[in-house]
Amino acid sequence: MLRIGLTGGIAAGKSAVAAELGRLGAVIVDADLLARAVVEPGTEGLDEVVAAFGPGVLGTDGALDRPALGRLVFRDRSERERLNAIVHPRVRAEAARLIERAPGDAVVVEDIPLLVETRQAARFHLVIVVDAPDEQRIARMVERRGMDPGDARQRITAQASRAERLAAADAVLVNDRALNDLLTATTVLWERRIVPFRDNLAAGRPAPRSDGPEASPTLAGAGAGAGAGAVDTAVSSADVVAGGDAAAWGLPGTSGLERRMTGKLVAALSAGMRVGSAAPGSATQGLDRTDDVVRAHLQVRLGQEDDRAEASTVVTAAGFPRDAERGGSPSTGALVLHRSADPAIDVTVTISSPPRPD
Repeated sequence: MLRIGLTGGIAAGKSAVAAELGRLGAVIVDADLLARAVVEPGTEGLDEVVAAFGPGVLGTDGALDRPALGRLVFRDRSERERLNAIVHPRVRAEAARLIERAPGDAVVVEDIPLLVETRQAARFHLVIVVDAPDEQRIARMVERRGMDPGDARQRITAQASRAERLAAADAVLVNDRALNDLLTATTVLWERRIVPFRDNLAAGRPAPRSDGPEASPTLAGAGAGAGAGAVDTAVSSADVVAGGDAAAWGLPGTSGLERRMTGKLVAALSAGMRVGSAAPGSATQGLDRTDDVVRAHLQVRLGQEDDRAEASTVVTAAGFPRDAERGGSPSTGALVLHRSADPAIDVTVTISSPPRPD
C-alpha cells in the first residue's frame, strides 16, 4: 500500500486534486468529512465541543454551528488547539478504520488540511502539497465564497505558512493558473511517479536508477535560500504541461531531501536505531541539506541488540526496498543496502551493524 498525505492551504486547490486522484483510482480518506462526522448530533465529539465552548456553538436544530465555532477559534490559537485536541484523535481513529479496509496494493490518499500543523508528514511515503500564492488564495475566497478580505487573510494566517508547508513537501502541485492545468499536472504526477512508486513498493524492488532526473541548477536548492516568509516554487502549473521530468515529478518547490527521508525512517524504526547521513563530507544528522532534492545517502546504525532482518523489513515498508543486486543480506552481511522505490529520487539507505563481540 502506498500512503500519500495530501495537504494545502485554504483555497489552494487541494480538494480539486483529491477529486482527480480519486477519479484516477486512489482511495481517498477526507479528513474534513471525517471531522464533520465525528461532531454530528448524538456523538461524544459534539458533547465534548459543547462542554468546552458552551451551548452558543449549537444551532437551533441541535447541530454544530460551524460559523459560530469558527469565530471563537480562528482568532485564538489556544482555542484552536483545544478544539483540535477533541477532533483530531477521533478523525485519526476513523481514518485508520477506513485504511484497514483498503486493498493491500491500493494508493491511499489522506486529504489532511492541517497535516503540517499536526506534524504528520513523516508517516507518509509521499507528501503532496498543493500550493498557490496567498494573494491569489484571498482573491478566490472573496470571489467564490463571498468572504470579507480581512476574514480571508485571517484564515490563511491561522494555518501554516506556505514556506512551512513546502518544507514538508515531497511533491508540489502549483495552482496558479487554470484549473485544467492543475488537473493535468495531477494526472502527470499520478502516471509518472505515483503509479510506478506503488508498483515498485508492491513488488519489493527499488526504482530503476535510470528513472531519476539528473541533478541540475533548477533543482539544486529548489525552494531554499529564500528569505523569511519568501517562497520560490521555481515552476508554474503550466510548466508541467510543457514537459520535463522534474516538473512532472513535482520536485521544483521541494527542499531538504535528506531531512525529509531521515524523518520517514526515524518515524518507522525503533527508538534505539540511529539514522544519519552516509554521504562523504555531509552535514551531521538533523541539519537541513538543501543542496540536492534528488539524491541522498542515509545510514541506519543498529545497536548490538537490534535485529538486522527486522530493521530491513521496516526500511522496506517505509519506501526503501532492499537492493539485492548491489549487495548485502539481512542474514549474512554487516551492511544491507536499500534504495527508494520512488522513481523521482535516488535515495540509498545502508543498514549497518556493529561488530559482534568475540
